Amino acid sequence: MRELRAGWAKREITPAPGYAMGGYIARSAPAVGAFDPLYIRVLLLEQGTTRLLMVLADVLLISSRWAEHLRREIARALGTRPAFIIIAATHTHSGPILDTHPFNFSGDVSEPHLRQYSEKLEQAMIETSLTASSRLCSVSASFARVEIAGVATDRNSPQRARRQSLFLFKFKAVKDIALLAVYGCHPTVLGPDNHALSGDLHGSLSTIWEGKAAIALVANGAAANISTRFIRKEQTPKELKRLANKITRQAATARFQPITLSPFKAQLRTAVLPLGDLSMAVRLEHPRSGRKAAVAEEAIHVRAHISRAAEFMRPTLALSITEWRWGPIRLAALPLEIYSETGMFLWRHAHTIPVCYANGYWGYLTAASAARNDYEALSSPFSRAADAILRRSLCCRETR
Repeated sequence: MRELRAGWAKREITPAPGYAMGGYIARSAPAVGAFDPLYIRVLLLEQGTTRLLMVLADVLLISSRWAEHLRREIARALGTRPAFIIIAATHTHSGPILDTHPFNFSGDVSEPHLRQYSEKLEQAMIETSLTASSRLCSVSASFARVEIAGVATDRNSPQRARRQSLFLFKFKAVKDIALLAVYGCHPTVLGPDNHALSGDLHGSLSTIWEGKAAIALVANGAAANISTRFIRKEQTPKELKRLANKITRQAATARFQPITLSPFKAQLRTAVLPLGDLSMAVRLEHPRSGRKAAVAEEAIHVRAHISRAAEFMRPTLALSITEWRWGPIRLAALPLEIYSETGMFLWRHAHTIPVCYANGYWGYLTAASAARNDYEALSSPFSRAADAILRRSLCCRETR
């Protein structure tokens, strides 16, 4: 088998105080500073003529139209194909406002320096990718999966989904180690009252692991219905550190197995998903008050906003999905928020690890178990049949 080489790099992308924050419609004030720096982290894998690149940013979302542009520009700079590139967001709700078209998760808040910051971010992604390319070295690869307990649950029903999979890839060079982790959980330990920039849960995990590893990319997975809502004791940096340490302690028990089978590959899949009728009036099944009423109101606000988007005024939406394959293990870049049970299904039936908020964003994909009044179901642009179709598409062996 051909030699596997890897290169990595990171760059800080924390905007200056006063820049608007994205993630909560209820948040109205800009950033006053930062609890911790925000980063772009890049991992480049090379085997023979195949080059796979992941760019992971501590931001809420990267719109599908912008992600397509970024992948073209980075591919041009590296001399590779956009299909081999994954650009993902950690989905922190304490990051800067960016282009999230056709969604709006910042309410009426606007940012006059959005264009300038976005241009700097694009340049940083290109330059950091080139830096990673210049640092390629021979590595061995290994993989582990552990179950994380006591950190998050189903955010609509705490009795469901009490454990989440943490997938870990380790790339070991002579002196350094690079980690790529995928953990499906909403990084919302810090709430809408927070006005300090932070990578939240996934950023904190990276920081802890980078105490020993050269770099640690912690991407988000099947997190649509998963959060720390019923576990966290408070929404503070102290609690954020406690939960991140809890995850890393459990991750320390991981038993890594070498990846020694077939060469790394990149492929494309196409999934054509049916859209729902967003023009239909929403009727809440039961009276709601307090927090539930606020969540439902926010979901209806999102629904009303995307109902005017041209992309959703058609019967279906075709998604091009980048899939990396390492032996029997697949990693699929999904521009979606899928449910924990869907993520478990994909792993169980196809050894596929979903990286969500990747190569764009098209919203929630509601699982069959979701209640119709849940936030995810109310704000999803897709029909209830779309989740099953995605499952079949990703479990099918045929690719193009």
